[in-house]
Amino acid sequence: MKASIKLDTSASVPRLNGTLGVINAPYTAVVELTRPDGSTDNIVVSSTGSEAWEITLNNCVPGNYEAVIRPREAGVFEATRLNFSL
Repeated sequence: MKASIKLDTSASVPRLNGTLGVINAPYTAVVELTRPDGSTDNIVVSSTGSEAWEITLNNCVPGNYEAVIRPREAGVFEATRLNFSL
């Protein structure tokens, strides 16, 4: 199953969210966020008890970003990439 990832800018702080295709238990997924300056953050996705996931993008500056949602254990779900601008 391929995870989904989308950008939500409807709130004052942007968020990434989607579904994993599996139950989001603790430590199931990580988001690798590449910032405009080329630095990369690995953000562990909090458990939700459902297939949904969400992270808040704090301290983000305007520019081009790349986010990849991937499993912490190989084969749990297929990673998905999203390029976006803030």
